[in-house]
Amino acid sequence: MARLLHTSDTHLGYRQYHLDERRQDFADAFAEVMSAAIQQDVDAVVHAGDLFHTSRPGITPLQTVLTELQRLQDANIPFLLIVGNHERTHDRNWVELLQEIGLATRLDATGTRVDDTTIYGLDHVPPGQRDRLDYHFEAAETDSAILVGHGLFKPFGHGDWSTQRILAQSPVDFDLMLVGDDHGADYRLVSNSRPNSNDGTTDTDSTTANEQAAPTSSSQKRIPLSYAGSTERTKADQRDPRTYSLVTVPPNGKINPEEHIDRRVIESAREFVYVDVPLHRGEGIETVEQTIRTEVDSLDDAVLKVTLMAAEDESPIPDSPPENGNGDPADPVVHERVPVGPIENLGTELGALVTRVSNRRDLLEDEREYQAVEFADVDAAVEERREDIIVTETADLFLEMAMNTDQTADSNIADKAQETVTAVLERETPDALHVDTDDIDDDGDEDETVDTAHQPPSVATGGSDDVDNEQLLEDALEEIND
Repeated sequence: MARLLHTSDTHLGYRQYHLDERRQDFADAFAEVMSAAIQQDVDAVVHAGDLFHTSRPGITPLQTVLTELQRLQDANIPFLLIVGNHERTHDRNWVELLQEIGLATRLDATGTRVDDTTIYGLDHVPPGQRDRLDYHFEAAETDSAILVGHGLFKPFGHGDWSTQRILAQSPVDFDLMLVGDDHGADYRLVSNSRPNSNDGTTDTDSTTANEQAAPTSSSQKRIPLSYAGSTERTKADQRDPRTYSLVTVPPNGKINPEEHIDRRVIESAREFVYVDVPLHRGEGIETVEQTIRTEVDSLDDAVLKVTLMAAEDESPIPDSPPENGNGDPADPVVHERVPVGPIENLGTELGALVTRVSNRRDLLEDEREYQAVEFADVDAAVEERREDIIVTETADLFLEMAMNTDQTADSNIADKAQETVTAVLERETPDALHVDTDDIDDDGDEDETVDTAHQPPSVATGGSDDVDNEQLLEDALEEIND
C-alpha cells in the first residue's frame, strides 16, 4: 500500500501584488507541505507541475526548493514531479537540474515505482500539439498505476484536454490521475473502459458532479481524476481554502476518493477576507465603506478583496430609456462610480496587507453597457502584466526604452532601437532576438516544449528557418515602429 502526498501549483517566487511578503507566503506554504510529508512519513511527494512561478526563478525561490528538498531527502522521502506550463521551456529547465543533483525525480513514460505502485508523468503540452500525441507508457510491473499530469482536464467544465483519449490510448491501465494546473481542489470520476478502437475519435468525458460516487460497475471501471489545488492564492477570487492531499493507494488499486483522498488545509496560507457589497443605483462610496466597517473589525495583514455588485432586487437597465412627462426620453439612471482609492485607504486603516477592488456592476452610458475599469497604480498594473509575458533579454531592453519615455523621446525611439539591435547582433547570435512562437499558447502564456526524452507522446518539433541578421533587424524595427 503506497501513501503519497499530492501537491501542485506552488508557484515559488511569485511576488504577488509586487510584495516580498507574498513571495515569502508561497515559500512558507511549500515548507508547510514538505513538513506534513515528513510528519506523515509518506512514501513519496508527488508534485503535479508549476513548482516555480516563472521559468527564470531568482535565488530566493531556488534556495527555498533546495532547502526543503534536502529535508525530504534526509527523511528518505522521494520528490516526484513533472513540468508545468510555468517551467522553463526553450532548452533545459530547473526540473532537470533538480534531478541531476539528486533531489528530485522527473516522472515520465517509463514510470517510477513507489512501493507496490508505478507512477507515470505527463508534462503540460500546449493544446495545439495534443492531437499529435501518442501516449506510449511502458508497461507497469505493479498491480496499480497512477498518471500525474498538468493541464485542464475533462470532464471538468473548463477542461480542454480529453482524459478519455489519454486513458483509451494508453497501454497502461491507470487506477488514478493526480493532476495540477487548476488551482481549486476537486475530483471527478472518469470512465476507464476500453473502447473497441483506440483511434482516439471517441470523446465521452461526461461525468458530472452529481455522479461523484464510488465506482460501482465492474463492466465499466471509473477512476478518480483529482486536483490538489494551489498552495497559495495566485488570484484574489480563489476563495476556497488552499490544500494538499494525502493519497492512499490500496493493494488492489481500487481507489474510492471519499475514502482514499484526504484533503488537508494549509494553515500558513495568508488569509483573504472577502467583502461583497451589493449596491442599488445611487449608492456609492459611503455605502461601500459602511459595509466594510460592518463586516470587518481588524484585518491583521490579511488581503482584503472587495467586490462591488448590483443588488439582487435591482431592476435591469432597460434597452431604451423611459419617457418623462413631456414625452421626451428621461435621463438614464446609472450606477454611481465608486473610486478605488478611498477603499484601499480604508483597508490600510483596518490593517490589510493589500486591498483589491473589482467592479461587477453593469453601467449604462452613451446608450451602451460596459464595465468600469480603474487602476489605483497604473505602473504596478503594467509591471504585473510584464511579469506574465515571455520576452528575450533583448526585447526587455526595448520594453524599458518604451516605458521610460523621459529617457527616450518618441521621435528618437526608432533610431535608438536600431542602435540597440545592431549592438546586440555584434556581440550575440541571432537567437538573442528569437522567441519560438510554438512555445506560446493561445492565451499568451509560456508553455513547455515537448521533450520526447521524457514525454510519452511523440511530437515532431520542426526547426525554424535560418534568418540572417539583416532580416532580424528589419523585423525588429517593424515591430518597434508598429
